[in-house]
Amino acid sequence: MSALPRLEALPLPLTPAPALPAGYEIAQGRLFYRGLDVLALTERPVFANGRLTRPATPLYVRRLSALRENYAYLNAVFAAAKVQVGYPRHMLLAYASKANPSAAVVKTLLEVGAAYECSSAFDVDVVRHAYAQGWLDRTRPILANGFKIPPYADALLRLRADGFQNLLPIFDDLEELESFAAAGLPFEVGLRARTLSEQPNRFGMDAETLRYAAERLAALPHLRLTTYHAMQTVSAARGLSYQNGLIHSLRGYAALWRHAPTLHRFNFGGGLPARHSGMNFEVWMRQTLGTIMAVCAEEGVPVPDLIFETGRYLVQDHALKLFKVVKTRLGADGVPYYILDGSIMSHFPDAWALGEAFTVLPVNNWDGAFVQARLAGLTCDHDDVYPTRRMNAEPLQLPANTDSLVIGFFECGAYQETLGGRRGAHHCLLPEGGELILEANAHGAPAFSYLDGQDAPAMLGALGYG
Repeated sequence: MSALPRLEALPLPLTPAPALPAGYEIAQGRLFYRGLDVLALTERPVFANGRLTRPATPLYVRRLSALRENYAYLNAVFAAAKVQVGYPRHMLLAYASKANPSAAVVKTLLEVGAAYECSSAFDVDVVRHAYAQGWLDRTRPILANGFKIPPYADALLRLRADGFQNLLPIFDDLEELESFAAAGLPFEVGLRARTLSEQPNRFGMDAETLRYAAERLAALPHLRLTTYHAMQTVSAARGLSYQNGLIHSLRGYAALWRHAPTLHRFNFGGGLPARHSGMNFEVWMRQTLGTIMAVCAEEGVPVPDLIFETGRYLVQDHALKLFKVVKTRLGADGVPYYILDGSIMSHFPDAWALGEAFTVLPVNNWDGAFVQARLAGLTCDHDDVYPTRRMNAEPLQLPANTDSLVIGFFECGAYQETLGGRRGAHHCLLPEGGELILEANAHGAPAFSYLDGQDAPAMLGALGYG
């Protein structure tokens, strides 16, 4: 590989090294992330394809300890706020599996006690697998969201018939309700309300339909309405906008409670940003609990138990992806492109499609000069660049020396896998790299496991070249 021409041969203007967010440090020219020597992850021997080797890039790294820490932190924040504001009820924290359904992620969060929120019939298969593996038992709360077309509804009914007693279907419309009414199995159930939204909203029922559904459920002794699902459509980081949306939803909860006093749970749905997003979770939780108590007092209804279904908060910061710079090209504006050994489009579909930004930093070569540069993938696609065309076009600050340079994308553990797909055929037939899972052993020392990346037979087999 030829490096970017030396500065004396191509006099690019120098730039300062990038500022480091909290949790990042530099030592001996290498980047450390939350105490982890990132470059060392590409240097330690692993078994791949039956032999001892170094992990290949692109390399996906999971830090399972971050999942446990995030789960414990949010529970601790609630416990502290509950005491501070005198909140009289309880909270259930559920993992929204659509954010990242990887077995390692699901196993870790179920083992610490998270409830499981599923969205499709295949999620029910995940629950069955988790039960067989001992990650949960039949008493674990299972929240069933998503449109319950017949295969999904049938899978849920079979799960309940097999003794999963805390399976809570959330009905999005009256048709879903009737599927469970006809089955005759006992359930606690929820109704999803259509909430205020800045964009057209296809989810949930309006107030009139909610009242009709509550009356229908009251006539069915085997279905007990306990949960109001609000599905906030504004991120909790939006401050006043979020609290205003919450107030609107709480008034809807109060109105429905007057028709169905069996209601005693308020489900927020999603909306929590990542733990390290900069939002003050302690202040937010106190404000939120205070808002709930105040609105319920005004409405003259009991304060509810709470359910948070969260994916991004729990998993966003547990993963990182590492690429090597394999080539350089000078852009038309004089800013070089550093070509990575993978596809940005495939690995970060939410970046090029939605403008989602990540913390992107060089992992090594910090002891030399820095220049402005952009990143590009190996595909022959105009959009395979970072920063993407949906972002600010300002280049990154990267080392001028590209010899053995490794680039890290951090806080990328939510949605990229599900949006981009796994173990399939990707753009320009670029294979997925390996996956390194970081865990602690019984003595607290780091333990590593490695999953091989794709090879040509696996890639071509996915396309039918058997």
